[in-house]
Amino acid sequence: MSRRLVQNFRGMRALVALGPDRNRAVLLDTLGKLGLEAVPVEAPLGGETADGAGLVLFDADAGEGELLPWLPGTAPVPLVAVIGLETPSRLQRAFDHLPCAVLHKPVRANGVYTALFFAINEHRRRQELAASLRALEARHGARRFVIKAVLRLMERHGIDDEQAYRRLRKESMRQRLTVEELAVRVLAAGPPGSSAAAREA
Repeated sequence: MSRRLVQNFRGMRALVALGPDRNRAVLLDTLGKLGLEAVPVEAPLGGETADGAGLVLFDADAGEGELLPWLPGTAPVPLVAVIGLETPSRLQRAFDHLPCAVLHKPVRANGVYTALFFAINEHRRRQELAASLRALEARHGARRFVIKAVLRLMERHGIDDEQAYRRLRKESMRQRLTVEELAVRVLAAGPPGSSAAAREA
């Protein structure tokens, strides 16, 4: 499935969680030229500061302890890790937050747009995949209702399982419902012979 990629970041609020050094200065200047509202904040980043951010660039080398206010892997915005020290422990700490892009120190202007492009579009892709997975899990959980509804229709109409499923699918299309939604309605209609059951499928 093709998707439109975000290529223009104008107006986006970017938090730059780095100490006051040349790397932060280059980032603030470059982000400003790209049309973003670049806001310098203290590293590591505090939770109240992160409100309203559209993007966070964080210093993967910053001290000890937590780098970001979110649990690892749960950041609601795209993350760009700015890395200078390539020690396994520091890399692991940054990696646990699942950044969508990386910038190396010393930061240069000519790599910033690429990092933004990958971070923002990869974050969107991850969100879409997560939403698809949730939808699949919901449908999978609802399959048991479909099975029960097929059995109910077999009993009600004296038909086999294929005929019952075809009837369920045809009626779901007529009512513009998913098969799973109609199955729940069929089961809610009551046992065969009830007045409510007679009105379903």
